[in-house]
Amino acid sequence: MQIRTPKKYQGVQRRSIIGCRRLSFYLLMLALIAAGIGIVLNRSTLAPIVQNAVYDFIGQLEDTAATMAVPEPTPTINPRNSLGAANNYWLGGALDEATDLYIDIAESMPNSVEVHRRIALGLINESRYGQAVEYGARAVNADPFDAEAWAIYAWALDWDKRASEALSKALHALELDPDNSRANAYLAEVYSSLGQAERAELLLADLLDADPNSAEGIRARGLIKWNRNDFAGALADFNTAYSLADNMSFIAVDIAIIEKDLGNSETAQEYLQQVVDADPYNPHALFRLGEIAVSFDGNPAQAMRYLQDCVDLNPDYLYCHFMLGRAQERLGSLDDAAASFTRAIELGSDNPQHYFWAGFSQIQLGNCTRAMAYLEPGLRLARARVPPKFAADIEAIILQCDPTYIGRAALEGS
Repeated sequence: MQIRTPKKYQGVQRRSIIGCRRLSFYLLMLALIAAGIGIVLNRSTLAPIVQNAVYDFIGQLEDTAATMAVPEPTPTINPRNSLGAANNYWLGGALDEATDLYIDIAESMPNSVEVHRRIALGLINESRYGQAVEYGARAVNADPFDAEAWAIYAWALDWDKRASEALSKALHALELDPDNSRANAYLAEVYSSLGQAERAELLLADLLDADPNSAEGIRARGLIKWNRNDFAGALADFNTAYSLADNMSFIAVDIAIIEKDLGNSETAQEYLQQVVDADPYNPHALFRLGEIAVSFDGNPAQAMRYLQDCVDLNPDYLYCHFMLGRAQERLGSLDDAAASFTRAIELGSDNPQHYFWAGFSQIQLGNCTRAMAYLEPGLRLARARVPPKFAADIEAIILQCDPTYIGRAALEGS
């Protein structure tokens, strides 16, 4: 049996007109409105504060992103092993191999005059004279008070046909060290380039009295003799210099050129082969081997092997492009020959012989218009030389395209 207990009467509760939640909402809105009005009325004061806060936040985001993107730091490469390998290549006559290694470590050894000096010398050996000048300047930057740095800078400028600039550099080297053998030898070469052979000889006489085993000085004396057509005297000096510095392959190339000009092509090939065996990328040796194979041995196929290696390994060495064209022409590849002659001229040749062959190849292809584009400037270059070598040859083949050219040119020039 369930007993029901009546509930106590509690009366009726009236709902509040404004609830707590609604009151809180209205108060919050009033606060926001008041804050907004305050910001509007004081925006000139508050704007920089807000802007700086935003910029700080963005900066933090950028720093975080940058930190996340930075790769793991790599260890600094120790150049010691590469330097040892480069030195071994250098002493063995493999100047190209050594130069490449020296270039790789040069940034790690910015204050090493010897590294930058050897790079400049190696680049001269590769006929990259502009780059040799650059590394000569870097040698000076490595130590502005080092005579060897200024000496190699001067020599690189001289090889780059900038003898007037080279003169001041060589003189400054001697201001730093008046007895420096290389600086004296290079200055003598600069004097020779400037047409002051007698002055160069006097300088070399003093140098070789003080240092009779200066390979650079003996070679410089040989160059002066060579320029005077004293081939026997030049050859003797070059052989002596090479015996003192047999890793300097350009001296062996000088010997080979004189031997070739004297008709001793086999002896020339022996010297050149020594260079290539030690330094397979040497452009001077490959060019001269190709030249002998084309002009003396009558073996253009053998020449092609040397010269193709040369242009593949040294694409900016214009003489190999020219001689490659000669070999291609001998083998009947006229289109390839014309392209090789053209490339030699594009690389900056001012040799009338190169213009002759570029024009002649176009005549063989039946294209007189293109032939004249090479023959006319080639004839001007030839006539400007003393003696005007190749001028008569160019005049003869111009007549095949324009029988009236020589007479018209004479009238226009008068």
